[in-house]
Amino acid sequence: MTHYLNRGPIITIADPLRPGQYKQFRNPEWKELPEIISFTEFLRWNYTTDYGRYIRELHRLGRLPLYYDIPPTAIIENVAVVEGKYDRIDHFTFLMYVICDVAFVVNGYRQNQKYCVQGYYRANGSSDFFSDVDLYTGKYIRCKNPLDEFLVPILSKRDFDKVAEQIVKEYYPYEANFPCRINGIALAEAMGYDVRYARLSLNGKVKSKIIFEKKDVTVYDKDGHKKLLSVKKPTIFVDKSLQDTTDEHNAVIHECVHAHLHNLFYNLQSYYHDIVGKESPEFNDYFYSNAQQKCMKWMETQANSIARHIQMPKEETADVIIDYLDKIDREPDFEDYRGLIDLVKYKFGVSRYAAKKRIIELGWKEVRGVYVYCTTGYVEDYDVDWRFPMDSTYALPIRSIAGIFGESEDFQALVRSKKYVYIDGHMCRNDEKYIVTRSGIHFGLTEYAKHHMDECCIDFKKVYGGLDYSYTFGELNKEELAIIENYILGSEQKRVLKARLLEISDTKKSLDAVKTTSPLGEAVVYHMKRCNVTSEDLMERSGLGSTTITKLRTGKGRPKLETILAFCVALNLEDYFRTDLMDKAGVRFDHTNPAHLVYITILELMPDANVFQINDFLKEEGFTPWTQDRQGTIAAAI
Repeated sequence: MTHYLNRGPIITIADPLRPGQYKQFRNPEWKELPEIISFTEFLRWNYTTDYGRYIRELHRLGRLPLYYDIPPTAIIENVAVVEGKYDRIDHFTFLMYVICDVAFVVNGYRQNQKYCVQGYYRANGSSDFFSDVDLYTGKYIRCKNPLDEFLVPILSKRDFDKVAEQIVKEYYPYEANFPCRINGIALAEAMGYDVRYARLSLNGKVKSKIIFEKKDVTVYDKDGHKKLLSVKKPTIFVDKSLQDTTDEHNAVIHECVHAHLHNLFYNLQSYYHDIVGKESPEFNDYFYSNAQQKCMKWMETQANSIARHIQMPKEETADVIIDYLDKIDREPDFEDYRGLIDLVKYKFGVSRYAAKKRIIELGWKEVRGVYVYCTTGYVEDYDVDWRFPMDSTYALPIRSIAGIFGESEDFQALVRSKKYVYIDGHMCRNDEKYIVTRSGIHFGLTEYAKHHMDECCIDFKKVYGGLDYSYTFGELNKEELAIIENYILGSEQKRVLKARLLEISDTKKSLDAVKTTSPLGEAVVYHMKRCNVTSEDLMERSGLGSTTITKLRTGKGRPKLETILAFCVALNLEDYFRTDLMDKAGVRFDHTNPAHLVYITILELMPDANVFQINDFLKEEGFTPWTQDRQGTIAAAI
């Protein structure tokens, strides 16, 4: 069996003919320079031979601890680095506990034993990788300040306030024991970082970045042309769009957390890059593995959360909340909680989302149903039971509903049953007890529904995904402050769905008797006569042009799917007739097309919407409307 001691562009293997010696050759499977590297992988690539020499030398001198069944005369055939544990001492130093698998040859048989080699690494001074060694039996290695394999601190949520207090106490130059807005610029300068402004990306998404050492940074001028800015010392760059705004301080404080916690990560990547000696890659040129994505996301989570804790300290924020609620001589209502969120937002100079998040973190979960943003605005406030899981929601965008509709047959069946409709961001039971209806049009949730969401609305599990954070050698880049979420049906939601589906009747609609076998033109004329709609009426209701309507009536040409849908909605045709017309026109829904999934969802969940309301909705979601609005048309139902 061949034992590979490391991986990468060069592979090292033990020479089977010369114990204690090695052979090296190029790795034929080596493709590209990895984007980022873990410290354990870094040791495997660069120090496996050194660990082998160290352990062999101790064995030769009789100082290597051995199990009773391994005699001192045993020959060490192979040494491999298998894992590492790391314990942070300060900003530049950490202890190393490197687990090595040692293969002994005893009387012609191979016997493996693991050892823990202790050492320390100092980024700004001398290091010692081989200070001690002992047998390793798998016993847990207790670290006071553990780091993961990428040298990112392992922190629990309970640690966030502690780290935030440390940063403020150590660096913030002003009094900070009362409610105030933390000056991010002052904090950065106290930490030794310059703050500079530039256009950081063409699409405007990169809002800030931190530069740890001297280098040339790519930015853009007002015309979108690349240019290089020379950086002489550690610097925080802020996008020009944030200059002189509250978000400027938010972004700078975010980068200050990176500077405090993640310099060891950067130091490792920089050192690795210098050793490999290749040109620095751009982030978008590479695919990040799951482990690397987890590392990047964890750094971003820490920076976002701890920045929020710095701006809204625990005690000071709690005092503001308690003082506000104490002045209310009754049970707080939705307006009171909105006022509380806006007060915290104003007091500490943060976003409304950050203020709400911090209030919930401090124990006031009552605000969870207030200021819930969905698609293009806030939905009406509602109550959320204190037992409702933090990773679940009752409100979600129509685009997400469409995605679930395309993936879950049970969900499709529930939607098509008409027992649930999409109203104000919620999938709610189609019942007058829960939905306010006027002239057959759904307007919103009833007051009862707002206080009994678990009774009438389907809940969905939130999955935080989408990499919104990137690393380029020498830089940590923060993209725009946006929450990227996906929504799925969890196991409990799927169970509830199946139970609700059992309630749905399988009775067929009596519309089968009205089925027509006419070609498209004949069917269009038939429906217009049946609904007593003229061509002028149809133009007014649908936004379709006279030429398009003439082609529909005569059956000439091949209409688009959107044209057929606009015709059906304008005449308020039943689902059966819509399907029949689509078949005659030779068009169908493509379930792999995001726009088509949105069409299906709108038709199923918003049955009372007119063409112009649907057009507006599609435009808000970034899709092309079905028809063009025309002068004299009614833009929305009254």
